Order: sequence, then C-alpha cells, then structure tokens
Amino acid sequence: MADDLARQRELRRLRDEALNTPNCPACLHRMEPAKVDGDPVWACSECGEGGAQT
Repeated sequence: MADDLARQRELRRLRDEALNTPNCPACLHRMEPAKVDGDPVWACSECGEGGAQT
C-alpha cells in the first residue's frame, strides 16, 4: 500500500512538472531547459526558438 502511495506521488510530481514547462511562442511545442552563456533558459528543440530566462 505504501508503494502505491509513493508511486502516485511520483506520477503527480511528474505531471505537475510537465505543466510548468512553457510552450514555444513560434511553433507551440514544449520547450526544454538549456544553457546559453552559462545561464539557464528555455529553448525549443523543434524550431530552435528560445532564450527566455527560466
């Protein structure tokens, strides 16, 4: 039973984490964390748009 609760918490955490990920303003795909000049930013793996500060 405790394993089920832990699994549910982990699934909820992963789902909530996905909701905090922004969409690309150019193509609407999910953006991914990246580093530009050592700074964390959001970048789109689909169209290359990015550079928004995290």
